[in-house]
Amino acid sequence: MDEQHGVLTGELSRARTGRDSVSSDLALLRDRRAENDAQLSELERLVSADGYSLAEAEKRRQECMAEVTASKVNLARCDQLLKNLSARMQQFEHDQHERQQTIDESRASVAEAEDAVNTCETEILTLESQVAALHLKNDELFASNRMLSEKREALRAERGHIQVDLQKLRASLRKLEAEKHTEDLAAGEVRHQRDSLAERMLEDYGIDLSAIKDEPTAEQEEERDRIEEEIKELRRKIGNIGNVNLDALDELEDLDTRFEDLSGQYEDLKNSKASLEQIIERINTDSRRLFTETLQTVREHFQILFRKLFGGGHADILMEDESDILESGLEIVARPPGKEPRSISLLSGGEKTLTCVACLLAIFRSRPSPFCVLDEVDAALDEANIERFVGVLNEFLQWTQFIVVTHSKKTMSCGGTLYGVTMQESGISKQVSVRFEDVSETGEIRSSPAEDDDTQAA
Repeated sequence: MDEQHGVLTGELSRARTGRDSVSSDLALLRDRRAENDAQLSELERLVSADGYSLAEAEKRRQECMAEVTASKVNLARCDQLLKNLSARMQQFEHDQHERQQTIDESRASVAEAEDAVNTCETEILTLESQVAALHLKNDELFASNRMLSEKREALRAERGHIQVDLQKLRASLRKLEAEKHTEDLAAGEVRHQRDSLAERMLEDYGIDLSAIKDEPTAEQEEERDRIEEEIKELRRKIGNIGNVNLDALDELEDLDTRFEDLSGQYEDLKNSKASLEQIIERINTDSRRLFTETLQTVREHFQILFRKLFGGGHADILMEDESDILESGLEIVARPPGKEPRSISLLSGGEKTLTCVACLLAIFRSRPSPFCVLDEVDAALDEANIERFVGVLNEFLQWTQFIVVTHSKKTMSCGGTLYGVTMQESGISKQVSVRFEDVSETGEIRSSPAEDDDTQAA
């Protein structure tokens, strides 16, 4: 009975939940109502059966008066069972009432949903009619827009032709204006020449051209031709004579002196130029020789150091243009073991680092220095490459001291002295140095002699 009650309770909860989707769950609720009616009939049948059992128990109680204790226990049990069945019956009636209310509410919801559906359908029809009207209006607007676009394109084409014609007219106008301006300038020049000639004739010969008639006679024409011929002859003679310079001899002496000075300076410049060219040629020759010798030395060291750092392979430094050594660039070709010859730009990060270290140390070996600072050159190297790198550095310790900035324990273990900075107190940095010879086998740092003296003095 408890299981059936739980089933009914779950169905009631699902029925309440199904109110949100009434239109789709109405048929299901009806089916469930039929099932619940069947279950209720079954429960009533069970109640009837229980009543029959109760009658049988009462009959047995009358027959078993001798067994009073057992009969009382059975009677109490039957009374309790009857009470439970009555309570369940009341609960079933209450559940039935609630399901009926739920069904009524569901029917009301279905009616409301149907009304809403009808309203929505009406609105949909109205909207569809409006959409159809809008489509028709859109088609009309599209046709009108297409006509306007065609008119606009026609107007644009017409405007283009008009602009072309306008540009041609403007070009013609500018050309005419330029011609007019040129003619105005020429006319102004002619007027200026005429005025100048009239003033000159008036000043030189006392002839007022403004008083002369516009149309000269034949005699005046002949006289003008004769005078022009005479003027030309006089100008030719004056041109042949030239200007008379009384200081010409002094100027000639000054020019001779200046010519001699400039000639001497010119010869000095020629000699200086030749000397400079010889010096430049000698410098270029020495530079080519020194560059070639240095490059050959660096190449040999580079090849050796590359094989030591990589454990094999081949590397070389080549000139891009051997015909012009001083202007030629250099190309580094590196072939690590097991790889084809390639440019350094195609190598991995660790391979590039080792190649650059080999090139740097090759240059350093050709021109040694007592000190060398290396900053994080082993950052991209693994343990095996760091070991070969440190082995190469040990070869330079005979004439060079290295200061290596590193975070690699392998590199640190190969140094003579470690220097570090620690911050025991906030904001206060302190330098710390340790020599490996002062570290015992147990890892403890031995005190220096100076510290022992200080301790004894204390």
